[in-house]
Amino acid sequence: MASCRPFAAVVALLLCACSGGGGVVVDPSRPETAPDIAEGRRLFLATCAGCHGARGDGSGEAAEGLFPPPRNLTRGEFRFRSTASGTLPTRADLQRSIALGLPGSAMPGWREQLSENQIASLVLFLETLSPRFAEEQRLPEDVLLPADISPVAATPALITQGKALYVKMGCGECHGAEGRGDGKAAAEAKNSDGTHSHVFDFTYGIYKGGSSPIDVYRTFVTGLDGAPMPSFDQSLPGEQDRWALVAYVLSLGRSRGVAFYLSERPTWREPMTDPAPYTPKLGAAAPARPATGSPAETPAAEGW
Repeated sequence: MASCRPFAAVVALLLCACSGGGGVVVDPSRPETAPDIAEGRRLFLATCAGCHGARGDGSGEAAEGLFPPPRNLTRGEFRFRSTASGTLPTRADLQRSIALGLPGSAMPGWREQLSENQIASLVLFLETLSPRFAEEQRLPEDVLLPADISPVAATPALITQGKALYVKMGCGECHGAEGRGDGKAAAEAKNSDGTHSHVFDFTYGIYKGGSSPIDVYRTFVTGLDGAPMPSFDQSLPGEQDRWALVAYVLSLGRSRGVAFYLSERPTWREPMTDPAPYTPKLGAAAPARPATGSPAETPAAEGW
């Protein structure tokens, strides 16, 4: 019944949006409050539990109809980060994923429905779902992307350089010679939980972590924790080389006709446009947490 996937996925998305019974998400008559774990829990049950499950383990009512399946948040593995592989994401990373969603997946963006403080509250609650946040520290040196990062403009010469690096780095082993996700290693690619990892087709031109040059650079440098995609932070240290690879991969994107969107393909939901950039507003200090049952406090420099 593969041809029913788009319909089933739309139904699942509606369930995801409507389940949880949390009432109105944004109440104009309700005064804005500082980020708060209890508020985050309320919002999670209202907006997220339908897909991710009330415990955050990816077992929500809508999960069965979604591809890829909702993330199991209790594992503490976050693919879209500005931090080194194997380290916790920053709160700004988590806010960005909630605000923008993951284009090309069923994860919607919430910045039009939730305020900055509500998204910040969701992040505080999300940090209670995995013991990693209580057991590990966030360190400033874990952040691999400088605040003033600026992309190198793509030129024909840079793209040519990137193509050579694509071959040299062995990217085609998984992503295929033309970036279509059909490399010889793709069929056996596994996620850390043992499930099959669907290798990304670069010709889609829409990336779950964002499709701007900086977004793709971030993915190359940090890798995707929980997936086979490694970090290139050490193996590709030169900035020129990094931007060359970004330029080449982005050049592989192809326009799609209506028939493509109605056909069976690995990722059923592909937005026609990528969301605009998002910069979390970090200002006021995060609230104190209970002494037990909650993650350790993040360094003040992380701040809200």
